[in-house]
Amino acid sequence: MPEAVTFPSVGTANAASAPKAARNEYVDALRVALILLVVAHHSVEAYVAGHAPEIVFADAPIPRVWAFLAVNAAFFMGLFFFLAGYYTPAAFDRKGAGRYLADRWERLGIPLLIGFALVVPLAMWIRADFYPGFPHVGFWEYLTRNFLGFGAKPDYWPAEERWPQLNLGPLWFVEHLLVYAMLYAAWRALAPARKSDAAPPAPPSSLAIIVYAVALAAVSYAIRLVFPVNAWIAFLGFIQMEPAHLPQYASLFVIGLIAGRGRWIETMPRRQGLVWLAWGVGLSVFLYAMVGAGIIGGGGGVPARVNAPDWKGVVWESFTCTALCVGLPVAFREVGLGTGRLWKLLARNVFAIYVFHFPIVFIVQAELARTDLPKWGRLLLTWPAAVALTLLLTQLVVLRLPGLRRIF
Repeated sequence: MPEAVTFPSVGTANAASAPKAARNEYVDALRVALILLVVAHHSVEAYVAGHAPEIVFADAPIPRVWAFLAVNAAFFMGLFFFLAGYYTPAAFDRKGAGRYLADRWERLGIPLLIGFALVVPLAMWIRADFYPGFPHVGFWEYLTRNFLGFGAKPDYWPAEERWPQLNLGPLWFVEHLLVYAMLYAAWRALAPARKSDAAPPAPPSSLAIIVYAVALAAVSYAIRLVFPVNAWIAFLGFIQMEPAHLPQYASLFVIGLIAGRGRWIETMPRRQGLVWLAWGVGLSVFLYAMVGAGIIGGGGGVPARVNAPDWKGVVWESFTCTALCVGLPVAFREVGLGTGRLWKLLARNVFAIYVFHFPIVFIVQAELARTDLPKWGRLLLTWPAAVALTLLLTQLVVLRLPGLRRIF
């Protein structure tokens, strides 16, 4: 178990010895790394399997690449939720309930509207040209009939495709942040923070971290008996969610709220954080090795029951998630990343990249599919091209428009 691991090359100095960054640049750098993983994730998905809502290519999936998606999905959105929760109490205290909620509705609600009206439909329209049997239709016709559902369902519509295709795509994350913000404001109204609370919560012990990982695995497994991975629902008719990962996302947001009060990212002992990072990296490498050797996934394709509830996979995912969510913030803090000009440029664009990258990924994939490049070559080109094009859009257009600059 993690507490038995020795890590002789790491000192025992506490975070107090680490240099203090004015804006916690290392946290901004961690967000940059996560958004690059988000773009990479969506860039790879279409080359692995034809699971909606990715482009469906006619050629066969690339063997074994699904392991990259499995490692990503184990932690990256959970860590985003943790970081979002981490800074929520301070923002609420500084702004007060009314201004805090108004700010959240503006900075999250407007991007949701933009995404719903333009970003996601554009991506899905590009995808439709690659779906077997779909005739090409203009964007307006696709938006009104096939996406929003105005008019009759077309005769050519396949049974396995949802109609209308109304969804938020990757902007489900923004919707969840808005819901969590409202729930937090309601909680603070019922249980206002007491200024007399002198002792902020200290970082958890490794035993407490292990207990959390075990509990996360148990709850996740129970939910996946009913809702497997990649099964999405519209909770209350409008909240887009994947129940299989909800325990991870919701719990890490709540833990982020607690951690923010205690400044855990700044105060987590260096040795403890790096030991957990070593476990997270080790568990990730373990999966890559098992898939690469064909022990998991057979001949290299996605296992037939990869989305079925499997207790071993759930335990692996829960401990990988926990270890990396503990270890990565400490590692970025200790290395002191985020101070260079490129880091600052990317950090300024993180939220805008998240909102606008989806159709650009699809455009890049579609254009590369029309070339004679092998599928591996297309995969390797998709991610850097999508990152560069999205950054150009957000930096040179989105952040230069006065109304959007204030939001993003």
